[in-house]
Amino acid sequence: MFEPLLEKVIENSGKPSAVAADAGYKTPAIAQYLLENEIRPALPYTRPRTKDGYLKKHDFVYDEHYDCYLCPQGQVLKYSTTTRKAIVNTSLIHYSVTIAPSFLNVPKVKNIRS
Repeated sequence: MFEPLLEKVIENSGKPSAVAADAGYKTPAIAQYLLENEIRPALPYTRPRTKDGYLKKHDFVYDEHYDCYLCPQGQVLKYSTTTRKAIVNTSLIHYSVTIAPSFLNVPKVKNIRS
């Protein structure tokens, strides 16, 4: 959706040196596209969306061999569902894990963003 719009702008007005966009366009794919085409992305700061008491995505380890995520306690996160959001064309993959009794004081993981 973004690339065809930018191509029309380039066709009509020439290649811009920078592109400003709102937070809805702040995705790794769009930023990479702009940088590969030597266009500076001007995108807003977005604050972390993780709630207090929940673990962040970087707290988990992806095991490529077994194609799974491991929580900080070393347990495998089980895939439960994928939610697709048509508005922003993204998917959330939900994982769940049962915390071992020895880790009861560690925040329980409900889901992570992928």
